[in-house]
Amino acid sequence: MAITNDQELAGAVTQAGDLIQSIQDYCAKTNREDAKVRFPRGLIGTADTYRARFPAYLDHGRISNCSFSFMFLDVLWWLSARTDITGVAKQMILKSAIVTIGTILEACLYVPNLPKSKLLSNQCAAGVKQRVDNACTRGWISEPERDALKQLWDHRLNVHQKIAVDSELDLYNRDHVNIPQAALLVLMTRLREWNGKD
Repeated sequence: MAITNDQELAGAVTQAGDLIQSIQDYCAKTNREDAKVRFPRGLIGTADTYRARFPAYLDHGRISNCSFSFMFLDVLWWLSARTDITGVAKQMILKSAIVTIGTILEACLYVPNLPKSKLLSNQCAAGVKQRVDNACTRGWISEPERDALKQLWDHRLNVHQKIAVDSELDLYNRDHVNIPQAALLVLMTRLREWNGKD
């Protein structure tokens, strides 16, 4: 039945939550096909839709892999926005989103077929943050967008536990995902227009 107002929404949320808890209480961690709830259809964007966001200088395999990463971000968004998950689990959802966005950012900024002397060349030794600075210098992104992407990259490096901060508890929040993701989309539009033509 379709929800038509906020009162019906509140009732549906309570009922759905109670039913999911009952399923979990009954099945525990037993992997049962008959205990799987239906994930919302239409929430996850298609790979083709996401492929269209990428500059053509990336090869098909890289574009496809990064498109799958955007699909994973849709799943993480749902877990973060449509459940009441908190604490360490919420932090790890946000961290997973940060790492995923960082992966896409890195892929877009290593451009094939440019001379090694060009900072965005995939042959150049420059790191991601230097490449982000270069994108800002070129006018592709604003300074706040540059700063958001550089902070994202710093957080993304926490995947390496040998250099991670002492504790990631309460380190991340939604802005650490949403703001750099918006900046990445701006950058990807500019990169698609530029398409490696230096």
